[in-house]
Amino acid sequence: MQITKKIGKREFIQHTSKYIKWVEEHGSQLVITHHNHPGLVLAKIKLKSLKDLRGSVSVKVHGDINESVLPGYDEW
Repeated sequence: MQITKKIGKREFIQHTSKYIKWVEEHGSQLVITHHNHPGLVLAKIKLKSLKDLRGSVSVKVHGDINESVLPGYDEW
């Protein structure tokens, strides 16, 4: 069973390495919220899933890559 833990953006920023280690050790998902709304998910990638993704993912950048995508997320 996969455990999902929710934390705020500020908590994640202040303790990033601790939460990355937690995800690696437990294989669980970490949901990072902004004003109590889910915004990001940090999850461990299984080696098999990387092979499945190879060649099937493409990224297109429109505009300035440093510009905020979501309102409020530029105030880190």
